[in-house]
Amino acid sequence: MHILAAAYRALLIALVALIVAIVAIAVVFRYVLNTPLIFSFDLATILFVWLVFLGLTPAAHEGSHMAVDLFTALLPAGLARALALVVRLLMIAIALFLVRYSWDLAMRTRMEIASMRISMIWVYMAMPVGFAIFAAYEAWSLACSAMGRPIGRHAR
Repeated sequence: MHILAAAYRALLIALVALIVAIVAIAVVFRYVLNTPLIFSFDLATILFVWLVFLGLTPAAHEGSHMAVDLFTALLPAGLARALALVVRLLMIAIALFLVRYSWDLAMRTRMEIASMRISMIWVYMAMPVGFAIFAAYEAWSLACSAMGRPIGRHAR
């Protein structure tokens, strides 16, 4: 599992590096060579959207999503664990709901990105893919916790 996590992290790092490179090259072409790259903004935007939705899972693993834990810290340990279980089940349910409806949205799109002559489906598909990976991770994390081997933010 560690190899998969490392490969996933490398993919996200590569996306960030690619976005930075595209923007830097676009600046050089626009202001130094006086020849703007028409597709650079659209490509960087597409990659950023993918970075955001693929980043859901590592952020969940590290406990980086926003949360309000003011009251949960005051609960008895057993009740806090039960509430955490309910929250994780809700997160899985919401992620699966979003997979379904974002898939429908992606399949309905008929727009094209003019500068690149590609379908907007490449942008919209980031949502169902990202939420599906997130739901799978949360389900795996829940199963690991049930077996007494919590992972990620739940291992602390």
